[in-house]
Amino acid sequence: MHTQRIVVGYDGSLEARKAARWAFDEAERSGMPVELVYAYEWPSYVPAAAMMPAAAVYPDLDTDLAVADMLGRAVGTADRTHPGVRVSARVEHSTAAVALIQRASDAALVVLGGRRPTGVRAWLGSTSGSVSAHSRCPVVVVRGEPRVTDPVVAGVDESEAAGLVLGFAFEQAAVRGVAVRAVHGWSPPDGRDMLCETNLRAVTEERGRLEAMVGCWRRRFPGVPVSAEIVIGSPGEVLAQAAAGAQLVVAGARSRRALRVALRPSVGRHLLHRARCTVALVTRTRTAIRF
Repeated sequence: MHTQRIVVGYDGSLEARKAARWAFDEAERSGMPVELVYAYEWPSYVPAAAMMPAAAVYPDLDTDLAVADMLGRAVGTADRTHPGVRVSARVEHSTAAVALIQRASDAALVVLGGRRPTGVRAWLGSTSGSVSAHSRCPVVVVRGEPRVTDPVVAGVDESEAAGLVLGFAFEQAAVRGVAVRAVHGWSPPDGRDMLCETNLRAVTEERGRLEAMVGCWRRRFPGVPVSAEIVIGSPGEVLAQAAAGAQLVVAGARSRRALRVALRPSVGRHLLHRARCTVALVTRTRTAIRF
C-alpha cells in the first residue's frame, strides 16, 4: 500500500522554492510526507556523432553531485522550517512532465512553481499544463505573494468536478481561516438584455443550482464564510478576474484526450495563462486531503 504524499517538482529555482514552501505548509497541516522530484533529460547520443552509432551519454559525477547537493539543501531547509514534516528527494532521468505524471499516479497532490507562460510556450503548453491534463490527483501551481486574509475562489460549473472543486476550496479555506468565494461564469441564453423574461428565468434557475451546490459544503464547513455569485462572461475570463483578489483559485481540470481538446483552451489552461495567484486544478479522480 502506498503512503499518500505531496509531490513537488523541484529544480532549485525561486519558483520551485516557493512551491516547496507551499507544500511544506500543506504537509504540516495534513501530516503527509513530501517528496521533492528533480527531473532532467540528458542527450541519448553524442551530438557531434549524431550520424554514427555512439555510446549513450549520461550525467557525469559533477552533475550528480550538484543535483544531490541542491536537493540536500532543500531537505535541510525543510528540517529547519518545518521540523515535523517528513521530506525525501528523488531524481528522475526523464522530462519533468513525464516524471511528475508518473509520480502523481499514487500521490495526493502535486505542487509546482511557475511563471505565467507566454508566447509559443503558452500555446503549446507548459509543464504545469501537461501535468494537470494527465494527473490523477489535484495539481497546484504556486504563484504570487497573496495576503493571508485573501479568500479562496472556486470556479463552479455544471461539470461532474464541481463538487470536488468546492470541496477542495472549502478544505483550503478552513485551514487558512478565510472565506470561500464561489463564482459561476455564465452566458445568458437570450442576448444581453438581462431584464427579458427568458434571461430572468434562466438566471434564477442558475442561482438556485449554485446555491444548492454551495449549501452542501456550507453545512459541512459551518465556520467558513462563503459567498456565491453568477458573473456574466466566459468561465475562464471570469475566474481570471476573480483571482486578482484571491490567494488561491480552484477549478476543474479537463483531461487532454484529443487534439481538438488540446487546441481548445480549457478553463484550467486559461487560468494557468492569466491568473496571478496560486492555481489548483482538481480532477474527478482526486483523493481528498483530510486535515
